[in-house]
Amino acid sequence: MSENKVDCKNCTHFRSAPYEARADACYFSDNMPSKQSTTYLDEQQIAGNHKKINLRSDCKDHNARSIPRSFLQRLLRA
Repeated sequence: MSENKVDCKNCTHFRSAPYEARADACYFSDNMPSKQSTTYLDEQQIAGNHKKINLRSDCKDHNARSIPRSFLQRLLRA
């Protein structure tokens, strides 16, 4: 049996303070108890507790972050 251990910090739904969120949490819409539909109400969102969601390191909603492109790749594409 293969076990896929995942880390919340490598997920696209994970946001951490101080720049992306008020607190370290999971911002996947199904895991959030309170989700606002409009962007100007983002401060009122209640994010899911990533520690409880990924307690056994087997989060079913994990989506790996993409690998950032190198500086040269960004220059040639721009």
